[in-house]
Amino acid sequence: MSTIGSATRSHYDRYPYDFETALHAPMQLSGSLLGKTLELIRPGDVVVDAGCGTGLVSRLVKERTPAASVVGVDLSLGSLRRSAESSRGVSLVQGDLLRLPVRTNSVDVTISRGVIMTTGAPRQALAELARGTRPGGHLFIRVYNRSHAYRWIYMIFGPVCRAIERLPGGRALLTVFALPIFMLITQLAFVVTTGRVTRIPLKVAWNFFADQLLVPHNSFHSPDEVRQWGAAAGCRCLAHQAITLGQQIEFLFVKNTQ
Repeated sequence: MSTIGSATRSHYDRYPYDFETALHAPMQLSGSLLGKTLELIRPGDVVVDAGCGTGLVSRLVKERTPAASVVGVDLSLGSLRRSAESSRGVSLVQGDLLRLPVRTNSVDVTISRGVIMTTGAPRQALAELARGTRPGGHLFIRVYNRSHAYRWIYMIFGPVCRAIERLPGGRALLTVFALPIFMLITQLAFVVTTGRVTRIPLKVAWNFFADQLLVPHNSFHSPDEVRQWGAAAGCRCLAHQAITLGQQIEFLFVKNTQ
């Protein structure tokens, strides 16, 4: 495993991405290509949630589609343990997106929501996800947008926050001084996107903060770049769009049959 992979696994073992509020699940589907991807799932399909974290998308697939088998794969054992608490009927596997533990051409729908940019090798990760997807199958990808202001926030403030977090009492310092500002911005984003304020428990808020600013590696990409990666991996882009106020870009691919 790469140095980035080891650091990322350790990060999510400590801070599983557990940002699930009353609004979060509906936001994953409404106005998103993820919702359209779930509509493509047919009875008997095998679906892999690659980088499943604490299992939100895996559960949505299990609860809202006729898929025969839903498999959640994640590098972090801590996240998988959290997922196992509530992901009934989902098979959970510890695995690396750069060496996905699935057979070639064996998955009907592969989903990877905001994960490949943490691997240090996002093009390789996309190719590996495409390898596991069967010809004619679908692949959903979500990445961070290179042109969004979050890129600079992460690059400037991320190293500072990570340095503080490593200090004795660093987490307390971040909780008192950085987290309130971060959550104010998050609440404003909720209001803009949903028209509502949502209650976010402190533990959930901290895990979201850790995902956005303490994660050891992120990369940022353009639509053309990701479409080119998909084409090189034998996939055709059916649609793409910016979401979450432009912070992320999502793509729906179909794998070529020839």
